[in-house]
Amino acid sequence: MKLCVIFAIVGLGISSPIAGGPSRTASPSKAVSPKKKTATAPTTQLDRKLLKNRGGEAKGKDSKHVPDWQPADGLTEVKYGSVSGKWDWGLCGCATCGNRYPRLAFEVPRHELSTSRTIDVTQSASDIDRNLLTASISAYPGGFRDSDTTSILIASFQGASGTELGKGVTKPYDGRNIPKAPKGGTGLVSCQASEIVPAGTKKIVFTWKSGVASLGC
Repeated sequence: MKLCVIFAIVGLGISSPIAGGPSRTASPSKAVSPKKKTATAPTTQLDRKLLKNRGGEAKGKDSKHVPDWQPADGLTEVKYGSVSGKWDWGLCGCATCGNRYPRLAFEVPRHELSTSRTIDVTQSASDIDRNLLTASISAYPGGFRDSDTTSILIASFQGASGTELGKGVTKPYDGRNIPKAPKGGTGLVSCQASEIVPAGTKKIVFTWKSGVASLGC
């Protein structure tokens, strides 16, 4: 028996908890000098999506392999509406989730499968080492409704040598109880998690892990 888990879009970002704090207004009794023009700040990793090809939009040379994700065993990308019964036939995607989606399929008796990608965050090392940054994970995983499947997203914070310093993990869901889509036989759930990025982190290994719900993931 083949089990298949999907996601519409997945995201990972890092931000400063002090960003966007309360603004300060000048006292009306004091004159306010015109602001001087400053040079454009250099591009940073903060408040940006760190994952490329988040919804499997980029087409590779082989349609059975999704660019930027490894290992590719069981991982494919499919156009919405191209698989009868999964989504409504002819569905062309949506403004926020694109036109394609990744899926991870595995054969029983194998009960889990995962794929990962690595993000270099040395550019943000100064803020990370002062415990100023928070990593946020967001995703819409799912699969066929009533199937015994689940999946989790893991952000493993690692030092330069690959030693894990901490991690953020989304909660697993039970594919047998996910909400049904208006049309088709699939459903999606919203999964989110956030963790302070540990000091010493130089890279984040981001993993999508899927498995049999009744056996854990």
